[in-house]
Amino acid sequence: MRTRAALALAIAASIVLLVGVAGAGAASSIEGIWSFDGGEVGIKPEPNGTFVGIVVKTIRFAECPHDEREVMWTDITPQADGSYWGDHQWFYQGPNCVKNPQPGKTAWRVMEEPSGYKYLRVCFSEPGATQPTIAPDGEAAADTYGCVDSTLIAPLPTSSSSPAGAAGSPATTAGSTPGPGVQGEKETLSLRSAKQCVSVRRFQIHLLEPKHDPFKTVLVRSRGHKIATVRRGDYVVATIDLVGLKRGAFTVTIDATTVLGNHLSGTRTYHTCAEKAKKSKPRSLR
Repeated sequence: MRTRAALALAIAASIVLLVGVAGAGAASSIEGIWSFDGGEVGIKPEPNGTFVGIVVKTIRFAECPHDEREVMWTDITPQADGSYWGDHQWFYQGPNCVKNPQPGKTAWRVMEEPSGYKYLRVCFSEPGATQPTIAPDGEAAADTYGCVDSTLIAPLPTSSSSPAGAAGSPATTAGSTPGPGVQGEKETLSLRSAKQCVSVRRFQIHLLEPKHDPFKTVLVRSRGHKIATVRRGDYVVATIDLVGLKRGAFTVTIDATTVLGNHLSGTRTYHTCAEKAKKSKPRSLR
């Protein structure tokens, strides 16, 4: 009787992509992930000494949403009194939510209560109106639209180096150098166990979005070819197709950029194998 050997996959250890958290002492007081009208905005420094606010979880401010990955605040500039001035992205009035090319002047100040609790006060003026201000006691002036207070959710994430992976098949990350301070939780992307031999011709890689810093781009390659990816909830999924692949080793590489500009990369080598055919029991003749 002919026995078909099943194509199986000996999976190496998990690819690990890491996101660390810089120490609070290494960052400006305005840097971080802040809640904002049911969403989240990450405020990060720019090379020219200003800051930028990028939406990391969709915000619905007034009638129109500020979608994930949108640069909502720009040119956030420190002032001598400890506040910040810059611009907010506005929309034209109407049901279509068309962005106004003229930003509205905005002011920010990190407030601290006697208990040590910190929050961010943001005061707005419509496009074409005067620059609002926020005094050290939190009193706002010249704001034509009002103010919103935001809670600090987490320090600003940053990519960091990962530990070495399995021999001959390290998992690596690359990105900005973390500042001093205790590293935050590691974001882990796990694949099938190396101890399993699975009879499949296709399998999927599920990449979990980093917390408070979703993927902006994800590039997965195998055997020199780009692998298509799709978003499913909090995951980016890539399907690896091994149909017709001969026994041997092949490599999967992942290069991802997050909304806040961190770069994460991982490389993992897999091995295809054929399961041993099961011996059939001899049939007795009567």
